[in-house]
Amino acid sequence: MTHPTHQLSAYAAGHLTGDDAAAVTAHLAGCPACATQARAWHATATAVHDTTARVAPPSPGILTAIRRRLATTPGTTPGPAATRPVPTYRRDIGTRPLHRALGILTRQRTLIRWPVWTLAAALIAGGAILAALAPTGHAAQILAMTVPLAAALAVAGACGTDNDPPAELAAALPTPPRVVLLARLTLVLTATVTAGLLATLALTALTPGGGAAGLVTAWFGPLVPLSATSFALSVLYRPSAGVTTALALWLARALSTGQTAPTGLSPAVLRLVDPLWTPGPAVLTAAAAVVATTFLLSPRLPRSRHARHIWR
Repeated sequence: MTHPTHQLSAYAAGHLTGDDAAAVTAHLAGCPACATQARAWHATATAVHDTTARVAPPSPGILTAIRRRLATTPGTTPGPAATRPVPTYRRDIGTRPLHRALGILTRQRTLIRWPVWTLAAALIAGGAILAALAPTGHAAQILAMTVPLAAALAVAGACGTDNDPPAELAAALPTPPRVVLLARLTLVLTATVTAGLLATLALTALTPGGGAAGLVTAWFGPLVPLSATSFALSVLYRPSAGVTTALALWLARALSTGQTAPTGLSPAVLRLVDPLWTPGPAVLTAAAAVVATTFLLSPRLPRSRHARHIWR
């Protein structure tokens, strides 16, 4: 079932007509979750209308005075002769898709809370320091444990549906929810991978003889499936599930790495965890499929179901 989440605000405001309005009406009759959201939007629209109706209209002379001020050239005396039309923005935003995509991407930065960036940066920086101080041959192993974890936690903190205060506003805008989610994921992973690359280059410069390509491969491989798992759980369920799962997988890997004696972990857990840190084509393909499935399902999820579980 496809939920018309992005149309509910327009429907409640009476802006939908024809087949679109009929389709939403029919859907609301059989979907209690969407009907609840529609009633909330209607209550909001009614409250705004009632509030504005109680505000006294401004004096007709205010608009004239504003236009006169806008049309006055500095150093001249305001007057009717100086009045000219106020410029307006007439360009169709859809005619510049690359510029629009860049704007959506960069504006996600202001909607991602600062602890997300701080935690990811601290993990990557700490991993680089430990790798620089570690005995020869252990740098790749340390980076493989820290950079993927930083990416997974950042994805959970930035992409979770419960973690987005402007979600209702975004739902009322023409940008599809999938586009916003893709921009958020792209920005977080780009920043994390860039930080990982910088840490790797710095580590290579400080420890001559180490290959940068080998270090990048060591942490980029596990970053993909771990981030995909965190992303799916955070979007389809809640961010805390993504964080908990990422930490559990990381802890299981940490307990099993370099151990010759039993660690208390069951063989089934080890068989699940080890491929995530040494992913082959099958694991990477599965991670891509998980991300794609999450994008397909995300707009169909009722946004109100986890309203009481927002991270503070």
